[in-house]
Amino acid sequence: MTVHLRPRPLADHTVREFKMFIDGQHVSGTDGRTIDRVGPAHGVVVSRYHVASTKDAERAILAARRAFDEGDWPRRTASDRSGVLLRAAAIIEARADEIALLDTLESGKPISQARGEIAGAVDIWRYAAALARDLHGESYNTLGDGTLGVVLREAIGVVSVITPWNFPFLIVSQKLPFALAAGCTCVVKPSELTSGSTLMLGGILAEAAYRPGSSTSLRAPEPRRVRR
Repeated sequence: MTVHLRPRPLADHTVREFKMFIDGQHVSGTDGRTIDRVGPAHGVVVSRYHVASTKDAERAILAARRAFDEGDWPRRTASDRSGVLLRAAAIIEARADEIALLDTLESGKPISQARGEIAGAVDIWRYAAALARDLHGESYNTLGDGTLGVVLREAIGVVSVITPWNFPFLIVSQKLPFALAAGCTCVVKPSELTSGSTLMLGGILAEAAYRPGSSTSLRAPEPRRVRR
């Protein structure tokens, strides 16, 4: 017997449009192309993403490199970086239902599952914040008279993060906060099927990193999608 299932109607048929997040700003792609994401559970367009060209990808990478070389993120204290991650966790928690709904619409998973994933992501961001304070080097005074060995742990530079479609917010949260905790800057490429919550995360991190009286902003996270 063949059973044909029709997508259920979507009560709130609002198409959410997301631009790329590069250098602290939401920007359109250079070629103006967009992709419509049709929700698998409802059969209607739920999100629209601006497509990143190779030029856009290079722009994001250069922005992240500049943020690392010239910005203050790698040079902030461990407690300062930890505070940013904790603020990000608090904002994610406050917007958990919004993020979970977006992941549900784009992936087709049950809302209860998506809510559990976002709750888990909040814990991961807080865990990364705690680890940021625990980064330290080592010293060795057993190498002989007049000799001291010192090991320093330093941020390596720009980190590339590529995530799949099925657990979009949870998986980016398993990678991004730890790179940020270490002082690295990042370029994130989410799946073209479920980019929304990752693009939303860019704005959340910019909000979490703001310091009154400061002329600098955290340009580390660059959530965006790249398609060649």
